Amino acid sequence: MIKKFKEYRTFLLCLILFVFFMIFGIYAYMQKNIPQSIGVFLLGFVAFVLMSTRYKIVLFDDEMMIYEWKIAAFLPVLIPYQNIQSIQRKSKHHVMIQHQKTSHVYVFNSDQFIDAYQSMTKEISTHEDQ
Repeated sequence: MIKKFKEYRTFLLCLILFVFFMIFGIYAYMQKNIPQSIGVFLLGFVAFVLMSTRYKIVLFDDEMMIYEWKIAAFLPVLIPYQNIQSIQRKSKHHVMIQHQKTSHVYVFNSDQFIDAYQSMTKEISTHEDQ
């Protein structure tokens, strides 16, 4: 079973960019600058697509995929459940994962994320016992 959670920081960033591009596109259209408004509306569409479809934290059956900053890029990282030492809820949106290093995950509801993780690890432990 796969559970998906939106990455909170990137959702907010894409939402802000979408609103900015739409406002700027309307302004450019009102100034009769059609090519600029079309370009800005396309960038707004890209921000909307990124906001709605990309950057999901995924809990697979045996590992989780989170996003971390690597030098200058926001890249996915796979963490097997057996490498996770602990998961702590820091706030409503912030979860700290202790594995080979410490990762900070931001989701819309950290309680649901932790409950889903615990149900996944319970399923793994019941399959290993059988």
